Amino acid sequence: MLFVDLGVMQTKYKVYAGAFFLIVLVLLSFKSDQISSKSEPIKSPSFSADINKKTTKAFLEVWQQYKPLHAYGFEVVQKRLKSSTMQARPVFGLSQIFGESRRYRLNVAKKILDSGELKVADLPEKVLRGWFAHELGHIVDYENHSNIGMIAYGIRYSLFDDYKREREHEADSIAIRYGFKQEIIATKKYLLENDFISSKYQDQLKKYYMSVRGAELCPEGVMPIKPKVEL
Repeated sequence: MLFVDLGVMQTKYKVYAGAFFLIVLVLLSFKSDQISSKSEPIKSPSFSADINKKTTKAFLEVWQQYKPLHAYGFEVVQKRLKSSTMQARPVFGLSQIFGESRRYRLNVAKKILDSGELKVADLPEKVLRGWFAHELGHIVDYENHSNIGMIAYGIRYSLFDDYKREREHEADSIAIRYGFKQEIIATKKYLLENDFISSKYQDQLKKYYMSVRGAELCPEGVMPIKPKVEL
């Protein structure tokens, strides 16, 4: 019984830590939203000045296929990321958390995680498109959740491996349904079969993401039904 109680306590602390972390993110988003609201509206999608033309071109080629996302403000920002190579997330202010207003942001690291000096901009174009298709698949998945529901999503994604695996598989599945099957397969093969990609990163890919065989068997071209909002 003692070990069970300790386990429950540890789980509680993890949940509290996850909730605190996400509240901080929301507050930061609020600050960012306040700054953005003072400036003139920008064309969507917008790109930070340090993203090169090859990366921008690859993203726009994928973006054109994701027409349901064109109604939202969207920005692609190159920045330092500690635990990922790309990071898709909603951006909404604290005042909007119970509403429906939302923008999206894709953060892109300059270099591939745990892979030395390999730059995102140096990836083959097909691999870049596959990676972007996966990240935009996440955003389509986010559309199933209200703003407050995204907080619960983030906590579950951070704490529970099964939930994280489910969401990563769904992002791949969505990308394939939007017509990027070959790009998704090419991205997986590139990351899993090249020696200059770290074994640590490859282990994470094998643990959480759809396998090459799974992608090959995933049905293609079946567009998802417009999602309903769930908490």
